[in-house]
Amino acid sequence: MAVSRSEAQLSFSIMDPKMAVRAMRDSGYKSTTHALAELIDNSIESHATAIEVFGVSRRNDRTGRYTLTELAVLDNGEGMDHDTLRGSLRYGQGTRRKRRGIGRFGLGLPNSSMSQSRRVDVWSWQSGATNALHTWLWLDEVEGGASEIPEPTQQEIPRIYRDASRNVFGDSGTLVVWTDLDRVEWKQASTTFRHTEPLIGRIYRRFLSRQSERLHSDDPRGSEIGPRRTITLIPIHEDGNLTEVQESDIVDVRPNDPLYLMTGTSCPEIFGPGPMFTELEGSPFLVPVVYQGQNLEVRVRASFARPHVRDSSAPEALWPAEWFGKDAGHTPWGKHAGHNMGVSLVRAHREIQLDDSWISGDDPRERWWTVEVDFPTALDEVFGVTNNKQNTRTFQRLGRYDWRREALPDELSYGDVRRRMEADGDHRVHLLDLRRQIERAISAMRPRIRQARRRRGRRHAIDEGKKADAKATAAIKRRLHEGHTGKSDEAGESGSDEEHREAQVESLTQKHHFDPTDALKQIEETIQAGNRVRWIQSEQSSPAFFDVEALPNVLQVALNTRHPVHSYLYDIMHPDVEDMEEEEIRQRLAQAAAAFRILIYSWARFEDEQPDKPRRGVRNARWEWGKYAEEFFDEDDDSVPPTDLV
Repeated sequence: MAVSRSEAQLSFSIMDPKMAVRAMRDSGYKSTTHALAELIDNSIESHATAIEVFGVSRRNDRTGRYTLTELAVLDNGEGMDHDTLRGSLRYGQGTRRKRRGIGRFGLGLPNSSMSQSRRVDVWSWQSGATNALHTWLWLDEVEGGASEIPEPTQQEIPRIYRDASRNVFGDSGTLVVWTDLDRVEWKQASTTFRHTEPLIGRIYRRFLSRQSERLHSDDPRGSEIGPRRTITLIPIHEDGNLTEVQESDIVDVRPNDPLYLMTGTSCPEIFGPGPMFTELEGSPFLVPVVYQGQNLEVRVRASFARPHVRDSSAPEALWPAEWFGKDAGHTPWGKHAGHNMGVSLVRAHREIQLDDSWISGDDPRERWWTVEVDFPTALDEVFGVTNNKQNTRTFQRLGRYDWRREALPDELSYGDVRRRMEADGDHRVHLLDLRRQIERAISAMRPRIRQARRRRGRRHAIDEGKKADAKATAAIKRRLHEGHTGKSDEAGESGSDEEHREAQVESLTQKHHFDPTDALKQIEETIQAGNRVRWIQSEQSSPAFFDVEALPNVLQVALNTRHPVHSYLYDIMHPDVEDMEEEEIRQRLAQAAAAFRILIYSWARFEDEQPDKPRRGVRNARWEWGKYAEEFFDEDDDSVPPTDLV
């Protein structure tokens, strides 16, 4: 078959460099800080101990303002030879082919650089900084037809970075400089670096912290992390020939530990002695995962706030006077914790993601617990680690996983769904046991946090709650006097007061995971008030939105915090209106009214779907409940529960 000249001249290369680089620019980095993290990864992989991030802002003659024009990362790592340096700017080249460290697909340097700027220059040296080799990648040249990385040549390191560096240039190292910053979200480095520290400090917390605090004392992997690193953020102003380092804005990045078990972190530790959180008993939990014939382990650590962190009246609390008696969530350390909410995913000792899909609604108390999931690089595909190491797509889908929603019509159990997932090759199946462990840890921590005393704006809610308890107690005592006994009354007829107290403690600590101190406090408050009812909140796996438990002389009602009803009713049952606008108060009331209506509708549909005979039983139960409700609501608000009715 004859081939025309025009057809012979056509190119059918797999990739058009110009279009490929343009496409790679939209690689999904969450922020400029995340893109810079790729360069810091490379520095750590090259065994650097000192890493400096520079931001150069130059004065605009027209506006007189300083604008960020260059970003750079300098390290004292191993440096690169001629071929490695040239290859480092090729997409997919990489320098570490085995997946043992932070790296993944060799995309980091060109990918992160082009996502923020149109040009990246790299200097690297292995025999003194005066012998540095230099090359670059420039989008203008790629768009003009260039298809190869320029040959590295010996070139002097720019003076601005030599003068600004706080570390003596060693025998080896690398400097990466971004210019033509057309996609950087920052305007000035001097104001941005302070906001950047918490994220960088969290991503690299293990590399920045003391060796004794990086891992749990029983974790044998400490040698993998190497020596302690320093990361310094240095803003520079340049005005013509005058260059000035903004000394007051230099940031020495401190570790940011979402477990709040390390010391010397960026969290303001002004609440009292010791770390802010305490580790959950049994942590770390080791979860085995079998994948591609390998027996691997995922480590789960869990921690929650200590009492004096949340309560200024606690014995160990040493709160500053300006915060004493206030809501802990509004304190500097409370706000710090508010930025670290969720499950922290750690791979190769570097945080990949803080997954907030495990957080319960917008409950601010969720800041007071944290879970860290530490997995090996061999499970990258299972967790769904993305090329830019910012997400774990498969794991993210576990936060809201419910086998009932996943089940097909003929699948009636958790096991049925799991077997089908295995047959389908769904990677989530390898993580279901991990999900259960995380859920158990969170379930153990939430009740301890939610039962802590609320310090501010709750007086009205507490008073109204006491009135409700008193009214219910009066109605129960009246019915008991009339000869109507319940299981809680029968349980109270036998055994001593101490045995009754022990039964209540067991319920609160074992079933509802209360801290023993909080459990005893709840029981004493019930006894002192003479109440026959107790209202608590507890995370439960039951589909019911509340649980009823007959304890000796106490009818305990536990609102299920995992049920959607809880998120709708929480605000109205705990109204903190001190700092709220009228419109927000109206919105809360409207939401509660809608929730009540939905509750009634759900009962109506439940009754509607019953066969004839069971429907009559459900209807009768509704009638009887209505009678009880009428009696409880009819109790005089100001009446004192009869003391002669036992």
